[in-house]
Amino acid sequence: MSTPLYDALTRHLSKGRLSCHTPGHKGQAALLAPLTALPFDLTELPDTGSLYDGGDAIEAAERETAAAFGAADTLFSGGGCTLAIQAMLCLASRRGRTILMARNAHRSAVHAAALLDLHIIWLCDLSKTAVEAAFAAHPDARSLYITSPDYAGRLADIPALHAVCRRLNAALLVDNAHGSHLGAFDLHPLALGADLTADSAHKTLPVLTGGACLHVARGGLFDGTPRQELKATMALFGSTSPAFPVLASLDLMQQWWTTEGQEAFRLLETRLQPLKTQIAEAGLSPAFDRCDPVRLTLDCHDRSATAAAERLRESGIEPEYADSRFVVLLLSPFHTDEQLAHLQNAIAAIPLDTLPPGTPSPFSLGLPTALPEQAIPLRDAALAPCDVVDTASAVGRIAAESICPCPPGVAAAVPGERLDNLLIRRLLAAGIDRVTVVR
Repeated sequence: MSTPLYDALTRHLSKGRLSCHTPGHKGQAALLAPLTALPFDLTELPDTGSLYDGGDAIEAAERETAAAFGAADTLFSGGGCTLAIQAMLCLASRRGRTILMARNAHRSAVHAAALLDLHIIWLCDLSKTAVEAAFAAHPDARSLYITSPDYAGRLADIPALHAVCRRLNAALLVDNAHGSHLGAFDLHPLALGADLTADSAHKTLPVLTGGACLHVARGGLFDGTPRQELKATMALFGSTSPAFPVLASLDLMQQWWTTEGQEAFRLLETRLQPLKTQIAEAGLSPAFDRCDPVRLTLDCHDRSATAAAERLRESGIEPEYADSRFVVLLLSPFHTDEQLAHLQNAIAAIPLDTLPPGTPSPFSLGLPTALPEQAIPLRDAALAPCDVVDTASAVGRIAAESICPCPPGVAAAVPGERLDNLLIRRLLAAGIDRVTVVR
């Protein structure tokens, strides 16, 4: 018998590429090294505790993490940010089942909404005026769900959205999957007005893959929620067999964050300045009003970003993401100066005029401007009998799943939406040649 997955991992590692993708430890965070030893792969024992019961070492570690990140309460997830998002939406649903949600939500939020039978009002504009109008049009909505930063590193205007939500006594929920480190720059959503945040810590911090946190903001609408209720909400969705090395990596991370991590990220911002200057001079800087200080996004405009990403791979660098316009690179304090210099040289070797023209992207890393028709309710479609068909033959059919390339995991169509001619062309252009539709 063969071992195809193990072999694929081995082949990739043998290429020796510089990681500019998740996870945040980049394979170089020495503090996590002990956790790779097999004896640490334990289960729930009297000595180790139980993730959803409380009153044990796990709860003590969660309380330390809450203090480190300025939260009223923090709950660990070994099931990635997906579990934190599921619990966050479940908590919000108890205030009201209608939720305003920015359309660039990750598919895990769409799936959670289907499981919880939420009524989602999609937003394609997160300006203060647009959000106020959406709340006015849907007075039963008691929560606003946004993604910040988005995949390209753009930050929403959380203080402005917080002001709208506070005036209306609505909860502000933030998928902060890519921004666990933003507290180093006073930009974490907790500090800007979010009531709950889901943080995929493993994406940018020294945490094993799957390690994430649900943070409850101090003074927010969920501050004071009994821990037993918070834990029970997480347990609705989480595995009863969490990986203890992943949970322990969250604990080690909070100590690192408190003692040296924040300063390490501030130093990283300084170390990246030569790279940012070079990118700006090459005309590759995206025009974002607000962005993550340590995420590098290259805007190739009308040139092929996929070709740029391939040039980087040929130079021994693996980016996080590339489409027809953008290349996304995730940098970490664990990158050495030599590695950053190598990245700088590799980018310098691919000026725009050496790239072939790009085809306009069928998808966007930002908010869309138009949405497909919602033909049947989200939950009904997600749980309906389904067929898998050729995309080209699916015009007029109703999506039974979130249809999207991942990354970035932002749905072009969600369950219940009808696939029209324009959307079919976009899906085919993105290489999606099979789709799941309602039978």
